[in-house]
Amino acid sequence: MKVRDKEFYKKLRSFMIPIAFQNFMLAAVSAGDSAMLGFVDENAMAAVSLAGNVQFVQNLFLSAIGCGGTIMTAQYWGKGDKTTIGRLFGLSLRYAGVISLIFSVVAFAFPEFLMSLFTNETELITLGKDYIRIAAPSYLIIGITQCWLCVMKATGQTKQSATISTFALVLDTVLNAVFIFGFSMGIKGAALTTTIARVVEFVIVLYYTKKMYVKLDFTRVSKQLNFDFIKYSSPILVNALTWGIGTTLYSVIIGHLGSVITTAFSVANIVRQLAISVCQGLGAGGEIMLANVLGSGDMVKAKEYGGRLSRLSVLCGLFCACLALIFGFALYNFMNLSADVRHTLSVMIIISAFYVIALSVNNVVICSIFRAGGDTAFDAYSLIVTMWFIILPAAFAAAFLFKWEPIIVYLILSLDESVKIPWVYAHYKKYKWLNNITRGEVE
Repeated sequence: MKVRDKEFYKKLRSFMIPIAFQNFMLAAVSAGDSAMLGFVDENAMAAVSLAGNVQFVQNLFLSAIGCGGTIMTAQYWGKGDKTTIGRLFGLSLRYAGVISLIFSVVAFAFPEFLMSLFTNETELITLGKDYIRIAAPSYLIIGITQCWLCVMKATGQTKQSATISTFALVLDTVLNAVFIFGFSMGIKGAALTTTIARVVEFVIVLYYTKKMYVKLDFTRVSKQLNFDFIKYSSPILVNALTWGIGTTLYSVIIGHLGSVITTAFSVANIVRQLAISVCQGLGAGGEIMLANVLGSGDMVKAKEYGGRLSRLSVLCGLFCACLALIFGFALYNFMNLSADVRHTLSVMIIISAFYVIALSVNNVVICSIFRAGGDTAFDAYSLIVTMWFIILPAAFAAAFLFKWEPIIVYLILSLDESVKIPWVYAHYKKYKWLNNITRGEVE
């Protein structure tokens, strides 16, 4: 192995492994929570899955803020400009704080209305509204915490960031067991532990603030920096909302096809999240590493890194497909599910294994390579075409016009990543992502 190869893989491991582990733990905790609720009641498990869509939508806004901030922070870190990073930090907190406050208030005040958007089954609405109201304070806390964690990752403190998040997730799991089984609180206990874990995570993040490589500048607002932040974050927000609303409509479609497919769908989503943790780590780590190089101005090395990351995405996808099968059938055997749900879930697991291969390629190339160089618009318009003009119309027709079997509808919904790959590859070869987006001086 060449010295340059060793340098690349050493840096990639330092970013990828902590992030991948963090994502895996997040998915594992979700799986554990669902398994615990599954032992209590299938409807409780399905209700929590649907109620989770509220935070899912919130995360769409937070991801745009976090991704935009991470791209710029990583490039300025490669340039060595800590002052600008501190001002970016403050800018991100402003946006994230306002959005998170809105979600927290709405969730606390109108939980039943929010649940009715995702299902028409009375029992699921009744269970889910209790979860949303109790978890509402956590929606405010998570927005602020995520800004800190994004800055830590973008400046090379991936281990610290992952350690904090992992501790909070483990705490969530332990408290879930106590409240769900020990105190027999069921779905309310699951919501309470989520809030407690988020509070603890926030306290730890505040403690780590004095150990960060950059200092928060919450006082000065730069028009240039704000313009750049909006320029690179806005397409990500459009993409996130387009994808998020579309994915939520996936849940709406499935939620109107009966409790069997809804329950299996919630478990299959957990399987996917467990399986793709590695490719998410590769994508997030690759984005930071590539942005650092682009910010330093070394375009030759950046192009080389992009090529390696794109090739690794395919291998990573195959590995994640194997994980989907392993984790999927492990959950299949572990959970207390009805015969109908088990049959539907077994087919979903196989479909998911193929799905994660395409997802890995797109996640790394679009969310890592393209975004690292400020090429954030492609994801939005490619997603609009594939999801909104192809997949969603086909799924709606299959479910409500032709009345096809629910599993066929699920298969159609799982093709959204595959149909996009040829377009993604063609755009990659144009090298529009090969950009240094830092400014000489930020006023």
